[in-house]
Amino acid sequence: MVHYKYLNLSDPAVREYLLCWCSSRKTLHEQVTQLDSPDVDVQLLSYQKSFFHAKADFKVSISMPERPPLELNMTSDITHYPYKASSVNQMQLVDKQLQETLNSFFQTEHWFNSKEEINLLGKVQGSLSLPKGVYQAAQESLETGALTLNYDYDLNNHHSDLNLQWGGFHGVVDNEHFAADDIAIFASFITLEAAHLVDYQYQASIDQFQFEAAGKKLALQQVNLTGSSTTTDDRLSLDSQNDWQIKTIHNGPQVFTDSEFSLALDKLNLAALSHLKRNLDDPGLMHQAFADLVSLGVDVHIKKLTSKTPWGEVNANLSMDIQPNVGLKNVMNNPLMLIDYSNGSLDMSLPQALLGQSDFTGLLQVALSNGILAQQQGKLRLQATLDRGELTINDRVIPM
Repeated sequence: MVHYKYLNLSDPAVREYLLCWCSSRKTLHEQVTQLDSPDVDVQLLSYQKSFFHAKADFKVSISMPERPPLELNMTSDITHYPYKASSVNQMQLVDKQLQETLNSFFQTEHWFNSKEEINLLGKVQGSLSLPKGVYQAAQESLETGALTLNYDYDLNNHHSDLNLQWGGFHGVVDNEHFAADDIAIFASFITLEAAHLVDYQYQASIDQFQFEAAGKKLALQQVNLTGSSTTTDDRLSLDSQNDWQIKTIHNGPQVFTDSEFSLALDKLNLAALSHLKRNLDDPGLMHQAFADLVSLGVDVHIKKLTSKTPWGEVNANLSMDIQPNVGLKNVMNNPLMLIDYSNGSLDMSLPQALLGQSDFTGLLQVALSNGILAQQQGKLRLQATLDRGELTINDRVIPM
């Protein structure tokens, strides 16, 4: 039994096996380094090679919070060609009882199927699939649709694409019903080695999602999410854009249509963002790293927030430029300090019919009496600007 960190990577057979099996997210060197982690332990049990074929067996142990580790036995059948190598991979759980449960759920012993291929140009292609699953009991049930994942990875430029298609799931637990249909995700990544970050693009869609409990029902239809993150040409900052759309939202008897949200974060300092990512597990360090990031400035733009509600249409947009050199130690304890370092504008329109809703009447009446909201052409409007510490709301300067 040999742990990966003791493998002789100068051995061509071992390198060839690893290149065929390793996932498509990182370079071979990075992959082997990542395997030496406290959460995942990989042991190569055997490697047998003939002229055109090879077979590898290994064991994977994944740490689980407050539970025994999840242990897997993996087998890879590798075929060698003059210009490429391909592998077919199968998996079995060490826990026989859990393995039998999954065999029953998927109604087959061979429910995990995976293939990979790598050529001499450093291009990796792979796929994995899971069949439909069914579980039925007296008080609960779960059905899952077939899942396929295809991915590509270029070892030279660290670019990867993945495409996931999932039929979805339907379940009942303790009289709570939940379901999602036709889930699709496409994502593209380019690794930024120096910053431990990635440039990315994503597209995700869900045909419908439903949750029902205690006589209340929430349903979403035609959910579409897109986004991107791009490093600037000088490699000093990062710009991101996210656009989310939901065609229909049913919240009990209330129906909301054509809901959209568009958010852009620009000029995020790349070094500070990388520092924040490395400290997400430590609340104290994360708090400080976030303050560092804000102190270096960022542009926030809610380009669109809109929905056709049962009371009328809601519209809003926000633009804010947080300038560099915000007081670093105080910004998290007193966010109002950002006022002196920010310029921006807010334009919001609410339907006047909300005044007749008991959940909103009190708050809206207070806003109207204080001049924060103004009644204009059957709508409640808020137009505000912030310029070098001076706040103006509906053409009235507000003392700060």
